[in-house]
Amino acid sequence: MAGMRRFEQRRRNTEQRKRNPFVIIGCEGKNKTEKLYFNNFNSRQCIIKFSKGNSTDPKGIVEDVIRFIKNNQIDLEENDKVYAVFDTDVGQNKQQQIEESKKLAEANGVEIITSTPAFEIWFLLHFGYTTKVFASNKALQDELEKQIPDYSKNNNTYITVKDLTGQAIENAKKLEKYQLNEGQVLDSEDCNPYTGVYKITEELISRNKE
Repeated sequence: MAGMRRFEQRRRNTEQRKRNPFVIIGCEGKNKTEKLYFNNFNSRQCIIKFSKGNSTDPKGIVEDVIRFIKNNQIDLEENDKVYAVFDTDVGQNKQQQIEESKKLAEANGVEIITSTPAFEIWFLLHFGYTTKVFASNKALQDELEKQIPDYSKNNNTYITVKDLTGQAIENAKKLEKYQLNEGQVLDSEDCNPYTGVYKITEELISRNKE
């Protein structure tokens, strides 16, 4: 009987123990860049989950995240964070898609994180502050390759830039302030360059310090 009581007590303690908060991230299905980068922050204190799906459009990425939470029966708790990360690109007329994704995200507790023209602007800001307008994703990558000659979307760039993360965060915040002062609307193709990736990065760093 004593053994049974101890078993029941352990079971109740396990049921009452709160799980560590999740950070759930949805990215463009065809890109490895974002997953490779964010996965470096995964730990027991900072549990990162990536949604499944092959969507490349903003609304589809948000839908993938929402579906992932539902299919995995994740009961979101107060300290959980859910992000949808995507590029606004240039010259692809994605603004209507972006606006639709923002409405869907807001209604489902998902935070939109955009980069203009692409995620690589976040890497570039590790090496210095810039307000240079990039006419295409290729133009941005060409600029980044001046700093990282062997850059590839399939490489774990975090290893190269990790010691400069603090500088990148400050540069991204400065760039955001600059664009707002210029009257630009964040999360749009016209807000070039811009990245909100610093918001996730700060969150992940903070959780790993707990």
